[in-house]
Amino acid sequence: MIFVTGGTGLLGNCIVRELCRRGHETRVLCRQGTSTKPFDDLPVEIVEGDLSDVSVLDRAIEGTQATIHSAAYIHIGWDNLPLSREVNVAGTERIAQACVRHGSRLTHISTVDTLPAALSRETPIVEPDSDKAGILANATHGVAKTPCSYVVSKSEAEAVVQKFVSEQDLDAIILHPGFMLGPYDWKPSSGRMMLEVSKAPLVAAPPGGCSVCDARDVAAGVVNATNLAPKGRHYILAGQNLTYQELWRAMLTVVGSRKHVYRLGPLVKLLGSALDISRMILPIREGDVNGASIRMGYLNHYYSSQRAELELGYQRRPLDETLSDAWDWLSHKDSR
Repeated sequence: MIFVTGGTGLLGNCIVRELCRRGHETRVLCRQGTSTKPFDDLPVEIVEGDLSDVSVLDRAIEGTQATIHSAAYIHIGWDNLPLSREVNVAGTERIAQACVRHGSRLTHISTVDTLPAALSRETPIVEPDSDKAGILANATHGVAKTPCSYVVSKSEAEAVVQKFVSEQDLDAIILHPGFMLGPYDWKPSSGRMMLEVSKAPLVAAPPGGCSVCDARDVAAGVVNATNLAPKGRHYILAGQNLTYQELWRAMLTVVGSRKHVYRLGPLVKLLGSALDISRMILPIREGDVNGASIRMGYLNHYYSSQRAELELGYQRRPLDETLSDAWDWLSHKDSR
């Protein structure tokens, strides 16, 4: 039996489907009032509750060989740090404690956003526990991420897992997915980027980039890691390193749009600063476009998955297939 949190999210649902495809008995956590539609066609056991309830987590983790913790609160902004910490840090600590009590192996789904950004596409970032050359490469050639609520809370959650490994002998591994797209994006989450790019009358991309991967490929890597990875190991599960301009052009090609994708210049950073200052003066709610998200858009989120490829058999499908399947899913989601 394997227990999965975050099963209604893009990656979590793909993980659940991959586990079922391989014949694993699977138990999933589902918050009260959340639709169970993502599991309608899957032979899973549903446990109702959330990460704040220790008794629920004990019941869910008891008798499992492994726990895959993919649930997270994602906000790329300055606000909501207390909520981010409650879900991402305190929730992870409760999961780790229950795994220790019940002897369940923990696969913690972190993010590449706990790692530095790259200086260039030619110097992608590698895992933090690589050999000394790898660590030196990250320290020398990396750029610190913008300390927004998501980056801070996920970094702290990762530290919690590492502490449990060293101090309480927790059998755990930490995985760092890149920017994921694909089908089964029920909310949607990252698929919102594709929807917004397709609808925008004018498309202007920030100058940074990201490592694009298919959530189904990452899910396969997660299950492989749960079965194969040695205790305490980190793995990056990323993909093709693209500028946002390149990615958005590829998205528009799949959508069938001929809109031009402009590239924003450095002056847009001033807009981010202006938004931050205005929110210090006026009671303005922080939206998706804010000072932190603008700064993140200027970073090169480029990563190497070489370790996962060599040790886990991690494979990535072509970008066009991922985008086509993601767009098909998003276009017909309401009828599913």
